[in-house]
Amino acid sequence: MNARAPVLAAVLLAAALAAPAAGAEPPVSPGSRYAPVPPPAADVPDDTGTRDHPYLFTQQHRDNLWWWNGTWLPQTVPNGAHVQIQLPGGPSRWKPYTGPGCRTEGTVPGLLSLLPARSTYLGQSPTLPNDDRIDGYTNLQRFDYTVSGLGIARICLRPDPRPAHPEDIGLPDSAADPYVLSLLVGIPQLSLSSPL
Repeated sequence: MNARAPVLAAVLLAAALAAPAAGAEPPVSPGSRYAPVPPPAADVPDDTGTRDHPYLFTQQHRDNLWWWNGTWLPQTVPNGAHVQIQLPGGPSRWKPYTGPGCRTEGTVPGLLSLLPARSTYLGQSPTLPNDDRIDGYTNLQRFDYTVSGLGIARICLRPDPRPAHPEDIGLPDSAADPYVLSLLVGIPQLSLSSPL
């Protein structure tokens, strides 16, 4: 038997006896400005995207931006997720769009064969100031949706009037192209394979 084993056992036993019991408040040194963090008043669900903290997407999350170089994959959100899209506006005003241009444009094998999930428009939240962030845009317009089902959901918005410099916010220089956000609802990205 190793001669150090009894010493190690004694040290471990002393540490275990000195440790606070499970659920006990950590000690606060006298005169400290800090107090232990109280437990939450209500349990927060594992997925905060379904409560007061939506999954947030911006103009940089639109489908298949050129700088993805063919490696783009849509983001995954759970069934029932609250999704908010924030886009720079003023003077342009974004509006929900469901026309023929609202389609996923990706090169990922199997992506376009997924069943459609459902997106439900909840309305527009109050705008936020956007001065001095992106030249020519004075506010951030916020759109709330929920997504449900299992498959791919598409959320599309189109500016009116068309921005003078759509490339400043990640849009192609084409009047017909809307902002398209495709989301995998309840499907992990890992279940799809990138074309590279």
